[in-house]
Amino acid sequence: MASFVQFLQNSGVFAAQNFMIVPREGFNLVCLRDSKDVGLSYDRNRLLVEDVRLDDVERVAQEYIKFRFREQKGQERDDQLLRLRTALYATARPDGPARGLKVSPKDKGIPELKAIRGNASIKLDVAILPRKDFTVAFKFLKRLDQSGKVINATKWTPDDVPSFLTKLNWTFGAQANIFFTPAEATWITVQKALAPKIPRDVFRKDIVPLKGRGADLTCFLVGDYDAKDNEAAGEYLPDEQVCVVVDQGNPPVFDHGEAFIGVMAHEFGHFLHHKRNMPGSGHHDRSGILLSSGMESLSLDRQLVSNFNAW
Repeated sequence: MASFVQFLQNSGVFAAQNFMIVPREGFNLVCLRDSKDVGLSYDRNRLLVEDVRLDDVERVAQEYIKFRFREQKGQERDDQLLRLRTALYATARPDGPARGLKVSPKDKGIPELKAIRGNASIKLDVAILPRKDFTVAFKFLKRLDQSGKVINATKWTPDDVPSFLTKLNWTFGAQANIFFTPAEATWITVQKALAPKIPRDVFRKDIVPLKGRGADLTCFLVGDYDAKDNEAAGEYLPDEQVCVVVDQGNPPVFDHGEAFIGVMAHEFGHFLHHKRNMPGSGHHDRSGILLSSGMESLSLDRQLVSNFNAW
């Protein structure tokens, strides 16, 4: 049986929900498995669907990665490019069992893409999403210890911001066409002997006023923070448009390796939820999806995409 699958993890193809996203000013890629004798049906006034042939692989892979990483260099970009090139070459073989499809928009809305063989068919609802861009100020806390010496409250530094944004922009850019750019990344100093675990009232009184001026969102890195029970490793304050993330993240909720950036993405998700004027906090009970009240990951789903960015 034919099936649609994503080429790269968290790349905006949600096959289990019969859904994918396409940037309004770009394209997305989807793999059609078991594609022999399968025909495609779609509104040609709203979509352009092309097979990625052998001669197309290098150009398409480079365009795809550049759109999502922009000018950001690094190992993550290189790794994703290698994965995509490898997968596209596998589907570009003549008479192979799978096809790589490049899906580009010609209009707005959410048209259907169907794959049909005989009386059987599968489909994807293709959401054509506008691009959204937000600026973020990253603030790294210095405080006084009990002897009055200025110390770093967090292990993270402004040099880590490019890595943060690479992961965040893949999470939200590839899955919802939402991108973040740095407004600033600086140290801030509170000339007080603060406790290692920053109380919420102290955060509001002494740290929040140091947020970035003109940025859409400010993210504070403070080491440790006395978060609420339902926000165990961070918090978003909608009235101030700031968030705070603890150094170690939340290992019980996210897989190893995602514990820190997962919490940052969680708080950025609250920001996006709030910017759309959606009711509630954005928490839900869909396990394994960002903003879940249970186990989370960096994966979005159809509902989150529609909450963050309308088509």
